[in-house]
Amino acid sequence: MKQNVVLVGAGNLATSLAIALHNAGVPVSQVYSRTIESARSLAKVIGAEPINSVEHILTNACIYIVALPDDVIPQIIFKLPQVSGIIAHTSGSTPVSVFEGIDAKGYGVFYPFQTFSRNRVIPFNNIPICLEANNVETFKQLEHLAGNLSSIVVPMDSEKRKWLHLSGVFACNFTNHMLALAYRLTTEHQISFDVVKPLVEETVRKAFEGNPAHFQTGPAIRNDKQIMERHAQMLSAIGLTDLYKELSLSIQNLAKELKG
Repeated sequence: MKQNVVLVGAGNLATSLAIALHNAGVPVSQVYSRTIESARSLAKVIGAEPINSVEHILTNACIYIVALPDDVIPQIIFKLPQVSGIIAHTSGSTPVSVFEGIDAKGYGVFYPFQTFSRNRVIPFNNIPICLEANNVETFKQLEHLAGNLSSIVVPMDSEKRKWLHLSGVFACNFTNHMLALAYRLTTEHQISFDVVKPLVEETVRKAFEGNPAHFQTGPAIRNDKQIMERHAQMLSAIGLTDLYKELSLSIQNLAKELKG
């Protein structure tokens, strides 16, 4: 099954996805972006046509992938011309029902579960791609496309996918923010952030050996009130005392739940 793709979007995810498709030998016919400069920049890398008007979107491609922010998806999909292929979005939180009422052969979700940055293109071979579709044939086409990119293809409905997305906020976005705060604390006190790296690596390694809560360490799980109070005072000057206390309380509450 030879597939070609029209990519609606040129942001972080779209950039890595476009390059992954290109490297897998899947032709990307067009790249759409509101700004022609963004479309040209990405299209040049993969040999696609850049466009900045939905009116110029080809109507005979196999798959149209909408890789845009959640609030833009409903706006753009009903502006698309009538196409002969299927349409899918890449959102973790937007349900597949957003496509109801559009005139298309089929529709679905093509959700790569990973964090993306435009200037850091990463390979797709081990990225879980979560799929959902409105019919069996559409699912098969999305599954075939996903299989060209990754060894991890996961059927997942909209309800489960929104919970997966929320888990990703904790596992990725909040974790990165905690690391950003650790970076601030170390650098402001002339400590190399690299000293933190082995600690973080071991923490993540242990976390995937079972329930991470079972490996919790630190003053909160020990209920070491003296150290916790000292930490809270140290953080008062930069406004992080409340965050420290809330996180410590959350650690303690989860430990109580596990004990039953």
